[in-house]
Amino acid sequence: MVFRTSRRAVAQFVLTTGLFAVVATSCGTPSASSPDLTVNLPTTTVGVQQSGDGVVRIAAFLPSTGPGAQIGTPMNDAVRLAVSDINAAGGVLGGPIEVDFVDESTSNDLDIVLQSDVDAIVGPASSLNALSMLNSSVESGVLSCSPTATALLLDRFPDANLFFRTVGSDSLQMAALARTAARTGGGSLTIVYLDDPYGRGLAAALETAVESRPSLTLSSVVPFSGADPDLDDDALQIVETGSRIIAVLGDTADGARMLAAIDKALPNNLERSPPFVVVNDSLRDATDVIATISNRLREQITGVAARALVTTVDAPTGYFSTNAYDCVVLIALAARQAGTDAPRAIANQMASVSSGGRLCSTYADCAALIDQGLQIDYNGRSGAVDLSSTGDLSRAWFREFRFDESGREYIFNDVGIEISS
Repeated sequence: MVFRTSRRAVAQFVLTTGLFAVVATSCGTPSASSPDLTVNLPTTTVGVQQSGDGVVRIAAFLPSTGPGAQIGTPMNDAVRLAVSDINAAGGVLGGPIEVDFVDESTSNDLDIVLQSDVDAIVGPASSLNALSMLNSSVESGVLSCSPTATALLLDRFPDANLFFRTVGSDSLQMAALARTAARTGGGSLTIVYLDDPYGRGLAAALETAVESRPSLTLSSVVPFSGADPDLDDDALQIVETGSRIIAVLGDTADGARMLAAIDKALPNNLERSPPFVVVNDSLRDATDVIATISNRLREQITGVAARALVTTVDAPTGYFSTNAYDCVVLIALAARQAGTDAPRAIANQMASVSSGGRLCSTYADCAALIDQGLQIDYNGRSGAVDLSSTGDLSRAWFREFRFDESGREYIFNDVGIEISS
């Protein structure tokens, strides 16, 4: 195997939209609060396409220091394992696959990586980094595969079909949230969202998802401001809608404040059970606030988050490590099928090797089928990784969580919810 270690960096690691925070809990997976993602999507132009030199080179652009290391380290280990497995099976294009390890937490110049003749990047981990750096990688004609960046804005980024994700987009998370709401028995639904780009995007996606659920009736849509120190009036308005289900969408701090305000606004002598409440993944970290909410409301809360940990696979294990492993294997299989390490040619085969052919689950087995001229369908360590023509998963796995009396989340539906786009 060939490992090339580099301390050259790429962008300050920030826990943002779509990247789960690194506060591990005893029963669940991490989650993250999300900043105000005010991002103007660029009009991307693709520069001169890189030609292949016969060696597949990957830059693992993941956090290895700082707060992000808790998830970055297992993902880097997964990249190492994938490279080892690929090279043990003969490598790609007759030689070993090579990888540079670049610390996303400390670097600020993607150009250094792009000038090092890499064909593909595994990362970034952070959605915000992906949004800010994709323009450069796309213009350089280098493909990227992120195991963790789920931001909605990446759904429509002008990436020239060079950006891929082995984790479900937040748009699929909202489809899963609508399914969870429908599973309560359906009825009237009020959507409450933090009035920033992150919250507005989630709310719009949830509205679309609700339209496909006949058992749900959208009653009202209520925005709230994170700058408002008192959410009591908003909460009272929400409770007075009488909706059977309330969806609270926001970051950790402000989403939790809204939950507390709704709890306060509920009458003490309710004639019926409190409304069901469904929340997005960021609320998983609101332990201190959730612990102060009354039992009657806390017991009604169910959240949805991407499945970040698959415990049925061999080491290394860690949040999103299987997603990182699958990024590497997909890149290698696509290069093998393309017969070149030219990034555009690899990108053109990423969706092809992930669906629609003979099922296979290891690089060695899939490579043997490709060598026989057969179409393959790689089902990886994170599960089915069927990539659409846009580079996003066409289906993804999510898990439902609830909260105990201490405010800590626990997995409620451990089987998982499969949602298709």
